[in-house]
Amino acid sequence: MKPRPKNEDTQQLWQDYRAGDSYALAQLMQVHYTDLFHWGMRLYPERELVKDCIQELFLSLWQIHATISEVENVRAYLLKALKTKLLRELSKKHNQFYELTDDYAFDVVFSADMRMIEDEFEVYRLKQLEKSLQQLPQRQQELIYLRFYQNLSYDQIAETMQIGRQSLYNLLQKALTSLRKHWQVGLNVLFLILWGR
Repeated sequence: MKPRPKNEDTQQLWQDYRAGDSYALAQLMQVHYTDLFHWGMRLYPERELVKDCIQELFLSLWQIHATISEVENVRAYLLKALKTKLLRELSKKHNQFYELTDDYAFDVVFSADMRMIEDEFEVYRLKQLEKSLQQLPQRQQELIYLRFYQNLSYDQIAETMQIGRQSLYNLLQKALTSLRKHWQVGLNVLFLILWGR
């Protein structure tokens, strides 16, 4: 996995895009496409719909390049914009209004490279963590994903999820408490198994 570009680099691309540079917008799409695609697939696992929404997002961005304002973090802005666009498309597709606060599907699955760990104990721990994550409510899974996979700050997560900072902290606390509980149960079972060998 190649490293994410520095925030300063994407900020410069954003400035160039706002000034009318279509190549800068293409670069932004190239730089953020993978993150956007993974994010979209976790929100709604239909590849073609997610790809279409990403393309429509960047077409929309080009149409408003002269009037769009400055953003503090380009990646956080794009994740939020994709989520909004995807939920609007789902509303049209299913003739049902999807809101940002609705209980939509969100799936946390570790990437294939993390599954290639040779150590049996590490494989077991990853599977337990994945199982514990999947038992969390959807919004808690989304928060964990944004914080630890997308590496967004708490302010950026609050903006992306459109919740207040205190609500974010409360949600994170609930998620971590639940994970600790499930994780401890899993480790206790493992130690009982290993002790019995």
